[in-house]
Amino acid sequence: MPVFTYKASDRTGRSVRGSLTADTPASGRGHLQQQGLHVLKFEPARYDKRNVFVLKASRSRRQEQAFDFARQLAMLLGTGVPLVEALDVLVRQEKGRLACVLRSVRDKVAAGSSLSDALAAHPTWFDAVFCSAVRVGQVSGRLDVSLKELAEYIRNRQTLRARLFAALSYPIILTVLGTGVVIFLMSYVVPQLLTVLEASGRPLPAATLILKAFSDFLTGYWVTIVFGVLAAISGCMGFYRWRPGRRLCHRLQLRLPLAGMLIRKGIISQFAQMMSLLLRTGVPFVEALRLARRNNRHLVLEAELGRMEEAVRRGSDIAPTLEHSEIFPPLVVHIVNVGQASGELTEMLNQLKQGYESELRLAIGRFTAALEPALIVAMSVAVGFVVFATITPILEVSASIQ
Repeated sequence: MPVFTYKASDRTGRSVRGSLTADTPASGRGHLQQQGLHVLKFEPARYDKRNVFVLKASRSRRQEQAFDFARQLAMLLGTGVPLVEALDVLVRQEKGRLACVLRSVRDKVAAGSSLSDALAAHPTWFDAVFCSAVRVGQVSGRLDVSLKELAEYIRNRQTLRARLFAALSYPIILTVLGTGVVIFLMSYVVPQLLTVLEASGRPLPAATLILKAFSDFLTGYWVTIVFGVLAAISGCMGFYRWRPGRRLCHRLQLRLPLAGMLIRKGIISQFAQMMSLLLRTGVPFVEALRLARRNNRHLVLEAELGRMEEAVRRGSDIAPTLEHSEIFPPLVVHIVNVGQASGELTEMLNQLKQGYESELRLAIGRFTAALEPALIVAMSVAVGFVVFATITPILEVSASIQ
């Protein structure tokens, strides 16, 4: 629903400013009048365009602000501050889009809505896992504890993603830099040297002829190459937006020689952390599986969690369902199965999360240590071939002159 800002006066004549969400301006005005307010100004909320672009473009930034919100609200509630007053404090210190979101949440809570329902109206900021944990915390009377656990969950998830991103982006950056260096040499340096060598009238070595053919192709058809690369990127993006295509890409990710192991360990760690949080806050196991399935972006994991959820609903063992799992090894399946039967699944999942986080840190170190020399050698071979192909005819010319 759209967000509106208003200026009104209460029965004592005191000026009141705020924001609310409503289907239409008329329903928003009617809601304020029911509260005994005389509406002086009512209009759609305006946001700073720069802030809106930054906050909408950066999912990690929204997660960081959700972490701050959960941590600070837990702190205020833990000291005995009432919920509406705590929300009002957080509204006053925020700016931009988040301030309007929190004003809407505060107004709904003040009007009698539950905090979880008010947060659920803004799924871009607060996902279903966040809202479910808040809902259970309100029902149990331990909202501040649930918010603390939510903040810890968001922080751990951000840390894990940052580690994976750093490990997987490192080879990409090196590859892009190496490719840029080779393209620069082939486009600017090599053609000038080849012009001088061809002017000498001597036959060129085979390596130099190969280099010349590649350089001529790059300089002569660069427009076609650029458009071809852009078309390939556009096609890949379109294929990834197509759900079957994205599922295939996710399946191929898991089969990559080195990166697939990192991705699989990261997925298992995030799954264990999310399930541990939901079960610890009191969400039933089947509901926790449903939320975990809906709040992940990996389609292979989504399919496997769907089969696991269906097995639990039927009351059957989950081990046969995940016997040929592409993500979960037998150890994880056995731990979940035993934990479910013994009633100690929350603790087992927490231990599983800690174990896989340790394994992931070691795997990232091994991945970087193994990949760095391989990429350096590949770049050295490419640049070395260019140098060899240009230096060899120069040395031959120098030898003939002597």
